[in-house]
Amino acid sequence: MQFQPKVTQEQLESKEFQQHLAMLPRAMKKYGGIGIAAPQVGWWTRVFCFGIDGTNPRYPNANELPLQIWINPEITWYSKETNWMWEGCLSVPGLDENGNTREPTKLSDLAARIVQHEYDHLDGRLFPSCVPSQEFLVPTASMEARDGWAKDWPSKGSHKTLLGDLCDER
Repeated sequence: MQFQPKVTQEQLESKEFQQHLAMLPRAMKKYGGIGIAAPQVGWWTRVFCFGIDGTNPRYPNANELPLQIWINPEITWYSKETNWMWEGCLSVPGLDENGNTREPTKLSDLAARIVQHEYDHLDGRLFPSCVPSQEFLVPTASMEARDGWAKDWPSKGSHKTLLGDLCDER
């Protein structure tokens, strides 16, 4: 992936853009995501959407979030606080990571986490390049066997963090 170009006013007003915009939340739902960026579906522009309608099997502890579509987003401020979460990606199927992120904008909790993740896609980054260590990359299939993991592996905080929850410790 690479840095994506901004949407122009002319593009925004086009029928083609509006069709792509309508497709994005459908693709997110079809593939079981809680967020999706345009480049993940071959649309090379700075757009993403996120939301949780009801429950999501990949993040069963996550609360509902209303659907939001962001066009040409800019993160102008980050909190100094970080959090940790088991995170997957539609672009990297079969792999979860326990990584940290700063909370952008005035969002907090899971919404901030999703925005940072999708924003990274617009800048050409995938989550495996953001993890502090390879030990925090775990096959998704292993998540179902967490009760059998060694105590506090891969870390105390990640071991106790449920899917869809955030944790303040690594």
